[in-house]
Amino acid sequence: MPPVAFIGVLLALLAGLAIGKAWERYKLQDGQWIDRRRARESPHYMLGLNFLVANQIDPAIGELSKAAHAAGDPLEIHLILGNLFREKGQVGRAIQEHQALLQRPNLRKLEHANVLLCLGLDYKHGGFVDRALEAFTEVLRLDPQNQYALSNLEKIYEEQHQWHDAYATREKLARLSSGSDEPPRHHEILAFLENELGQDALKRKNDAEAARRFEAAIDLDARNTPAYLNLGDVRFYEGNAAGAAAVWEKLIEASPDRAYLAFSRLESAYSTMGAAERFPALCKRLIAANPQDWRARLALARHLSSNGRAADALELLFEALVQNPHALALHQTIWQTLSALDLPRHLVNRYVDITRGAIFYLDPHICIRCRYRSTELLWQCPHCHEWNTFVEERIAPAKEAET
Repeated sequence: MPPVAFIGVLLALLAGLAIGKAWERYKLQDGQWIDRRRARESPHYMLGLNFLVANQIDPAIGELSKAAHAAGDPLEIHLILGNLFREKGQVGRAIQEHQALLQRPNLRKLEHANVLLCLGLDYKHGGFVDRALEAFTEVLRLDPQNQYALSNLEKIYEEQHQWHDAYATREKLARLSSGSDEPPRHHEILAFLENELGQDALKRKNDAEAARRFEAAIDLDARNTPAYLNLGDVRFYEGNAAGAAAVWEKLIEASPDRAYLAFSRLESAYSTMGAAERFPALCKRLIAANPQDWRARLALARHLSSNGRAADALELLFEALVQNPHALALHQTIWQTLSALDLPRHLVNRYVDITRGAIFYLDPHICIRCRYRSTELLWQCPHCHEWNTFVEERIAPAKEAET
């Protein structure tokens, strides 16, 4: 089982335990008082937990099933068992387990809500979107402040590109967690949702609404890179090259590590403005501020090469290689530049010396949440659906790795 899936299993187990502790120790079932503590003190229960921690899911299910039977089939253990079946991929069995719990008489409101929440997760995992929406909506009717149901509803809306509904749901989550440490993350996600609404407006050719959405995203989160890029694009297509350049320059100021995403745009805008010299000046400022910025060197090298200064460009590219010998874009540009210089032998030898042992990255971007890899920087992971979780994976140069 992958590490992320195993973490999901543990979270499911902990959620089930939390639910169980929220209820009273004893409950009347079928005319008999059930001692809930007896289940947790059962050797089968403890063995089940041990197997689960050891990532042995099948034995864990077996022992927890015995513990549930010995204690009179308490609801919380069956909740956990259903969650384990779901994580194991047996969605049909998980649905069956949780649906059976709904048939029990005298379920309290909170118990009913928690069973429905688990059933909604089953439906979502199985791809039954409409049923999942119904289940989570019913959970919120029973428990309006259930953040798990709201969070899962939002993800379904996002997957269906229902951005207005996703935005409204995230706003509810933000209100529920006001006063805690969560609001900054809520603002970050709301900014990405505003950006998506802006892109929808662009598809409808409503540039004014799109610009308002992108500006709102930046107001929510001053580091929201795609909103800057898209707002600048709107300004540029409107014929306002200076306004577009100003937006992209703000992006570089707010997120220097994402400056490279605006390089080609700024170079085009400066040229349109009749101020082409501003682009190399910008690259030089970025390099001076961060000597390890290989992307600024690459952009400047390309600019110089296109202006007939291939030898100067090659020097910058060699400097960039020292910082990141694994970047395929650097190697491709060097090959092009060496070709323009008719492949001087001493330069080719220098290139070979610098790149000896380099590994070319075809998919250097990785999601820090689920380890999904991508050839490009994505704003939402297509696997775990979390926002802004991609980073560029780097291998330290050989000399650094040995020290």
